Amino acid sequence: MEHHQFASNGSAGTRPARRLLVCCVLALAFFLLAARLDLAERLTYALWRHEHWQLDELALSLLLLTLALAGFAVRRGRQVALLLAQNRTLTQRLLRAQEEERCALARELHDEVGQDCTAIRAAASYILRARDGDQANVQACAASIARSSEALHAMVRTMLRRLRPPVLDSLGLAPALLALCDSWSQQHGIACHFAPHAIPASLDDCTATAIYRLVQEGLTNVARHAGANQATVELRADAHGLLHLAIEDNGQGLHPDKTPADGFGMLGMRERVAGLRGHIRWISALGNGLRIEVAMPLAAGAA
Repeated sequence: MEHHQFASNGSAGTRPARRLLVCCVLALAFFLLAARLDLAERLTYALWRHEHWQLDELALSLLLLTLALAGFAVRRGRQVALLLAQNRTLTQRLLRAQEEERCALARELHDEVGQDCTAIRAAASYILRARDGDQANVQACAASIARSSEALHAMVRTMLRRLRPPVLDSLGLAPALLALCDSWSQQHGIACHFAPHAIPASLDDCTATAIYRLVQEGLTNVARHAGANQATVELRADAHGLLHLAIEDNGQGLHPDKTPADGFGMLGMRERVAGLRGHIRWISALGNGLRIEVAMPLAAGAA
């Protein structure tokens, strides 16, 4: 099976060469046929008979059009190749990030949940074996079970928030973003101001989730790379059916030689916005912070 796959890949790699060879053979055959039938002379004579229509200039015009189309095709081919390379890179990084997230969850389940489950099992076993006169130890074991259960509940809630923030479903986008900004500010010690303006109450789930993840990733980048002490998140809807998001910090900004898409976070944000028919841009100057601006249709998720 592996040998067959290798042979198939090799055959696919030779297809362009074969097609080029076929084109060369066809061109040579056409040249021989044209030389045999004097096609150029006949065409020149036919065009000369209609000189008043300037048909003799048509050949050069078609040649110029052919060269222009060839150049356009080459440029488009390079753009497609670049997009394919970027998509492959994004896919690899997404798979790597997914695997890292799974490993992190597995470690937490093993270290935290496993430890609490072991403590609960040990305490419950002691209670089952306890005698009637051992009431104090039974109560201590029951208290241990209660503490371990609370720790398990808190751990499960933390994992659920990482996978899907419950407040996004229960309260909506604006309260969820406010809670996210407050939690992020407390965790990293960076002031964060959230400014919502005219946000529709009934955003579709796809758009709301995308905005939440964009803010989450943007604030993560601020905490990791910006060196800022203040961040601002703005979200507003305009009269043209567009939703505008801005994430700004007062950090060190981007170096002129560094493009915004260099990091996986930025690349993921760009792909998420493009998937919802939106646009994203980065505005930065070294030492003057970074501003991320996103614009997308309010009904982007319905596309």
